[in-house]
Amino acid sequence: MRTQPPIASVIRARPSPDHPENYASKTVPVLTRHLAPCALSALVLSACASTDGPSAWTFDAPLGSPPDGWRVETTNPEESATPDEPARWEIRADATAPSPPAALVLVDTRGGAGDAYHLCWTDSIERAEVDLTVAVRAGGGEEDAGGGPAWRIAGADDYYLCRWNPLEYNFRLYYVAGGHRVQLADATVYADLADWHVIGVKHVGEHIECSFDGRALLVADDATHTGSGGVGVWTKADATTAFDDLTLR
Repeated sequence: MRTQPPIASVIRARPSPDHPENYASKTVPVLTRHLAPCALSALVLSACASTDGPSAWTFDAPLGSPPDGWRVETTNPEESATPDEPARWEIRADATAPSPPAALVLVDTRGGAGDAYHLCWTDSIERAEVDLTVAVRAGGGEEDAGGGPAWRIAGADDYYLCRWNPLEYNFRLYYVAGGHRVQLADATVYADLADWHVIGVKHVGEHIECSFDGRALLVADDATHTGSGGVGVWTKADATTAFDDLTLR
């Protein structure tokens, strides 16, 4: 079993080999902690009719299924054991969720491995400029663990994502274009994989900033995807992960 480093640790940002010019090195202290219960309503909030207004999903219903109107897709399905069958996502009861009583969980990756990326997302609201947060808790996974939000989603092969991987102790920003993933920024994070953590993203124009538990860690500029797109959550390979309180401002 992999031993967790001390909870009170240091986050160090490293230059990305793909885009070193986009990276600002920094060292900041971080203390992981249990999140206080969120004050959001216990009911699932549907997307607003306006694409400019705030939207939030607390993932509390319907139990046993993905959120109503959300898509389940796989990037590079040929990397999965069952390429014609996407991973299984469902809302499950979870008293520990930041907004109980439930959370959205990837419960079966269908033999996902390698560069199989699992998406659960909605295009009921589309944005080019986003200010979002989502709570994430790592579950199972030997090849990969954790995950994070995806945005400006044009389809299963084209989007941005920011993800935390507790097995590799890192936090990274990527774009995916034509199913190919390219790293934009990277930071080292030591965080308890049993706890809930909050990932935040602000993307305005070509400028992207990402935070982990309130600490701004990743900065990049990129013009790969400039149009509006959907939002959702993402995992890789065999990672089974829980998500709660996706808020889009």
